[in-house]
Amino acid sequence: MFADAIEKATGYVRPIKTISRMYKSNEVIPAMATMFFVNREGEAVTSRHVAEEIMKSARINARYESFKKERAGIPPEANMRIEINRMERRYDYAKGESKIQLRYHFPGCYEKIAKLGIEMHTFYDLAIIRLSGQGAPIYQGNALLLGNGKKPRIGTSVARVGYPVTEFDDFTFSREKDEIQWTSSGTHTSTPFPTEGMIVRAVKNDENRLMTFEISGLVGEGYSGAPVFDRDGVVLGMVTGTVTHMVDGRPMVHTECVSAEIIRGFLKEKNVRFWEA
Repeated sequence: MFADAIEKATGYVRPIKTISRMYKSNEVIPAMATMFFVNREGEAVTSRHVAEEIMKSARINARYESFKKERAGIPPEANMRIEINRMERRYDYAKGESKIQLRYHFPGCYEKIAKLGIEMHTFYDLAIIRLSGQGAPIYQGNALLLGNGKKPRIGTSVARVGYPVTEFDDFTFSREKDEIQWTSSGTHTSTPFPTEGMIVRAVKNDENRLMTFEISGLVGEGYSGAPVFDRDGVVLGMVTGTVTHMVDGRPMVHTECVSAEIIRGFLKEKNVRFWEA
């Protein structure tokens, strides 16, 4: 039923891979998210909360480099434990709780990424990723957004393609450098996983604009930023997270999505070219 649409989507949907590390831990924590391209010019959309983490990475990494430099400068005659405790309070570092390093990677987009730009929506969980790289893009095609004046109906069967499973292990922790790193060895695989559901709820504003909608079924964190499309492959919206409703005292969890109508408006505002059906 969705075979052709899913095959098309896997061409323009790509993973966002991240690795992170907490204070006083040598464990490297891998994570996944999703983005999808709206044109052949390296411009994609994803969830704002995903983009926020990427934007914070430079600050997180620089802060820990400053901490390491200051720690290395503690004079030998000083009480090391007391001085480090003071530094931890000043940097607000707590063991196992404070993120000190974060790296990200955009595989399958360009042979080599030369530039990254991010613009975030002020209200909705939506962001634009702008990539430029060497040579032509590796991804295939681009999303086709639901056109102006068209609205998805409750009861419509839809599919989504994202990256909920963390398969890759091409990373390591360098004890010598006290940092996490990407490596050329290991498993680079990131497999897209499609799932299907049905639109069960729609939220409109006073002007009858469709803002968000909900899909039956729970999805993992790696689906954040995944496109939601119909049997023809037309993108109706994007996964942003989950929402829980209490029914007879029991939780019912649905997938929450921002609508194509909101996505189109944001792309127009930021002068991003896209196609619609």
